Amino acid sequence: MTRRIRCRNAAPRQLIAAAFLLAASTAAPAQETKIYRSYDASGNVPTFSDRPINRSSHVFAVFDGTRLWPRSGGGPVSLPQLAARRKALEPLVRRAASAHGLHAGLLQAIIEVESGFNANARSPKGAIGLMQVMPATAARYGDVDLYSAEQNVDVGARYLRDLVTLFKGDIRLAVAAYNAGENAVIRNGHRIPAYAETMRYVPMVMERYDRYRSQLQ
Repeated sequence: MTRRIRCRNAAPRQLIAAAFLLAASTAAPAQETKIYRSYDASGNVPTFSDRPINRSSHVFAVFDGTRLWPRSGGGPVSLPQLAARRKALEPLVRRAASAHGLHAGLLQAIIEVESGFNANARSPKGAIGLMQVMPATAARYGDVDLYSAEQNVDVGARYLRDLVTLFKGDIRLAVAAYNAGENAVIRNGHRIPAYAETMRYVPMVMERYDRYRSQLQ
């Protein structure tokens, strides 16, 4: 049986909540559930379901029984794939974190949310690689090959370190600035900007950071 939630005139944060509620109601423990987003004939009203229902249907997120994972870094990634990628990159992450005075868990959290540990990820806006660094941001630090995992994480870590310094050690503000840009945080009175994406992004990164902080000592 296909379960659906229709969301007329819903804000982006409400859409995320609707998808989460659907996933929680359909997923068995330790089982991944794909969440599809479809639109009506007008193309304006989204419907979330656990199965495709028309030609507009596409995978919006994956629910692992605990957390909702947005479709990013080229598409949903299975949990075993994610774990394997994370383990393979752990030495690189540790080196970059040590070099730039950051906790490895914070870098790992950002990489997971940004790209799903996919070194070839590229966003529609042009962000590249594991840490989804924009070429203009990388240019601040010299000539960088953003498709090199080593260089991508290094320049992303350098930028994140500078943001932590700029916001006087406030990790949440630094994470918000990594997503929305430092000027957006400054213009908002040194508070997290009320952008739907950023307000979703910061808790996702912080949840993973809390989890990895104890694992990556």
